[in-house]
Amino acid sequence: MRHVVFHGPKEPVYTISVAARLLGVSPQFLRQVENEGLISPSRTESNIRLYSEDDLKLLSRIVYLSRVRGVNFQGIRVILAMEEGERDKADDGPDRHSGEEPPGEWDSIRRFSRDGRGQSEPSSRKT
Repeated sequence: MRHVVFHGPKEPVYTISVAARLLGVSPQFLRQVENEGLISPSRTESNIRLYSEDDLKLLSRIVYLSRVRGVNFQGIRVILAMEEGERDKADDGPDRHSGEEPPGEWDSIRRFSRDGRGQSEPSSRKT
């Protein structure tokens, strides 16, 4: 009989190779994300990286922004900070947030395009 062990979302259980395979990226990409300070996986006593379910959710968001949307790591840092701020506002109660984006926030995201030089990407929409 096989025993199944359930882990909480914050418990680090996935090695870098397993996390990379689950996310469809290379272990080097995960190391790069860590070097950029976007995530800090737990480490074993022998210094092996371990990722939790929560880490995988964050990494999935990072992979999406990087690979699908073409945002560089500096832009991802800005986006994640904005999203964290929105979650904090939501936790403060409904009367503290009007539901509108503060002016210029999405403009600042666009400035952090692939090259990170403050230029927005050309529109891919056909006219």
